[in-house]
Amino acid sequence: MIVTPEDFAVLFEACNALDAAGIPYVIGGGTVVVLYGRERRTKDFDLFLNREVLLPAMNVLSLTDFTTTDTEKSWLFKAWRGETLVDLIVESRGGIRVDSETLNRARWIEQHGFRFRVMGPEDTLFRKALSFTEGRPDWHDGLSILLRQREQLDWHYLLYRAQAHPRRILSFLLFAQTELHRPHGGPSNEQGDILYSGQAPGPVPDWVVLALHRYLTTGEMASPYNPHRIRYLPKAA
Repeated sequence: MIVTPEDFAVLFEACNALDAAGIPYVIGGGTVVVLYGRERRTKDFDLFLNREVLLPAMNVLSLTDFTTTDTEKSWLFKAWRGETLVDLIVESRGGIRVDSETLNRARWIEQHGFRFRVMGPEDTLFRKALSFTEGRPDWHDGLSILLRQREQLDWHYLLYRAQAHPRRILSFLLFAQTELHRPHGGPSNEQGDILYSGQAPGPVPDWVVLALHRYLTTGEMASPYNPHRIRYLPKAA
């Protein structure tokens, strides 16, 4: 199944209901990967919100003609109308929850004539790097975000996030350097499956990798980023 404009219309109704009830959330997952990274199939929508507002959110959606239920996973709940499925996610791998920084750094986008609040590229990339699981495309999603957002990423903010799980993020960035950094005049992809050292220019700056490595070895903060300087993002009218 691939989401359609009709599915986005249903998602818009769900988001409108949550906005009207003052329940904070942000859209993430495959829908956002398509915006920041690569084209790929997705079968549903992911709404990230805090566990503290989960019950009110499910009640609001139930009153908006959605069917809601929990699952066998403590971090995942579901709401659907007809064939349109919305996953309600209260925690990502690594114990990562939605906080004020994630909400304040969200962006407004338009899809099929509807306006949506979506997770920013740094928070999306952070969660993708943490979610390496057999059979899932998360690291490939993360690589595509690095390629497309290379000039726009706020690396200081990503480092600030990375301090929660520095080994996983450092391993992903080092992997990204072997996959995405290409020496000028070097072999093309058509000339074989070649891994590169990361010494050539690419989307992952060396200073980011070194800052995270220094944090691991010395405990020196990788980024003193102050999230409270971020402009508050009001909900849609």
